[in-house]
Amino acid sequence: MKITNWAGLLLTVTFLAGCYTEPVEIPEETVGLAPVYSDGDWKIIESQPPQPIIALNKIYYKDSLIFVGEAQKGIHIIDNRNPAEPERIAFISIQGNSDISIKGNLLYANNLADLVVLNISDINNVELVSRVEGAFPQSGATLPQGYFGFFECPDPALGTIVGWTEKTLQSPECWR
Repeated sequence: MKITNWAGLLLTVTFLAGCYTEPVEIPEETVGLAPVYSDGDWKIIESQPPQPIIALNKIYYKDSLIFVGEAQKGIHIIDNRNPAEPERIAFISIQGNSDISIKGNLLYANNLADLVVLNISDINNVELVSRVEGAFPQSGATLPQGYFGFFECPDPALGTIVGWTEKTLQSPECWR
């Protein structure tokens, strides 16, 4: 019986030690991420002229068109009928977008926490077919996947977070 009690105690101590994290020393200044807040109505979705690709995200191919995600901003549309000379033809602005799927002429995407369905039969004039508000559990742009470091703590009073940008932070209070 005594061995069982010691084994249980050892297991409990090991488990609790795994829950302990070292206190983090907060630097006076460091490079980290800061939230980008919506500067308008983040629910507006529209076709725009081609834009430069800055932060490549997911790629989707359909009917000689390549749909290239721009992290947290929208989707670039590239005509790939001539693979030797692909041509950027449009950009669909969708704030907070991180994923898409296409079936027929319908494009399914996240618009921050909402699920939107767009008719893409005319790529230069996309139409919102439906919106399911709060379909996704997060309520803003989450930190980039795999990011570990300091970041500026979000302030809900400043609006909805539509993305993150790298900048020099002064005594940041948030990290992961």
